[in-house]
Formats: sequence, structure tokens, C-alpha cells
Amino acid sequence: MVKDVYIKALGITILLFAGNFFVVKYLDDSRAEALRTELYSIQEQMQSSRVLLLYSQYSNDSAALCPLLDNQTRRQMTDLYSLYGELQSAREANVFTDVQAIQRRFILTNAELFLYLRQLERQCGYSLVKPVLYFYPEGKDCLECRAQARVLDALAQDCPNVRVFAFPSNSDIPVVQALAKAYGVSRDPSLVMNETLYGGFSSREQILAVTGCG
Repeated sequence: MVKDVYIKALGITILLFAGNFFVVKYLDDSRAEALRTELYSIQEQMQSSRVLLLYSQYSNDSAALCPLLDNQTRRQMTDLYSLYGELQSAREANVFTDVQAIQRRFILTNAELFLYLRQLERQCGYSLVKPVLYFYPEGKDCLECRAQARVLDALAQDCPNVRVFAFPSNSDIPVVQALAKAYGVSRDPSLVMNETLYGGFSSREQILAVTGCG
């Protein structure tokens, strides 16, 4: 009789564990799929912008198309930075599903968008957006980096002209390594604003002195 009770208790425990496993796995997979869908949407928008930029070069009609390209780029930068926050949250919350592959695609897309922005500036001769490159150490605890991320998050919300591009300073992705080397990044956190490197923590006031807020 007692043995039957133990067997039943064990069976219930196994069922509960299995049920909990599948629920958590489902939530993890759902978060990852949502991230992939958002990233794909941004990549599709970027492809559309690149084609439009090529058309502006072909038609030699930058004056008419540049405002449209500028607005599209602003939206893509906003969406991508929002996705960055969601990706960080997913990395902390996910138990079974690895989002590392999604993060690498995100970093590449982020770098591509930054380089596209620079190309757009050369084509149109102006940009209403002030890009801020933020280098932080991936997988390492950095108190100054946490504080820097909070400052940048607030600025991105408050200042439409400020757009943050976040890159792991210890990434093995070639384009990120090239950017870090080009700007001389040697400590964390580091910011690049107006082609100038600012090593260490930068306050809100210091950043606004360079970028303004409009």
C-alpha cells in the first residue's frame, strides 16, 4: 500500500516536471521566434532602403528621395535598438533555447545599418541623426557598462536625433573587430560620437554636449 503511494507520488512528480519543461521550452521558443520575425522585418526594410538609395544614385535625384530615405532609416534604427533590449531580456529569461545565433545576426544587421547611414550621409550631404557607437564587453560583468546602457537608453527615448549602435567589444565578428580597431577601442565602456572615441563612462551631459537633443 505504502509502495503504491510512493509510485503514484513519483509519477505525479515526473508528470509535473515534464509539463513544466514543455511549458518553459514553449515560452523560450516563442520568444526566439518573435525575435527572428522582428529581425527579418527590419532586414527587409533595410533592403528596401538600399534599393531606394541605389535608385537615387541611378536617377541622380537625391534631393527628392533623401527625406524619404532619412525617415526610413530613422524608423529602422529605432526598431533595431528596441530589438536590442528585447534580445537582452530574452538572453536572461531563456532557459533551453539559445538565442546566440539571433544575436550574431542582430549585430551584423546593426553594423550594416550604421554603415548604410554613413553612405546615406555622403549621398544626401546631411543627416538629422547623430549616431552613437556603444562598445561593451559581452559576457563580462561591467558596472560602468550597465550605468552607460541606462544613460543611453534614456537618451534614445528622449532625443529623436540620437541613435545608439551597440557592439560587443570582444566580438569575433570581423566587421565589429574592424570598427573597434578603426576607432581605437581599448576599454569598456567606450562611445564613438562625431568620429571621436570617448573611453570609459560618459554622463548624459557629456553626450548631449556632443550630440545635442532634437
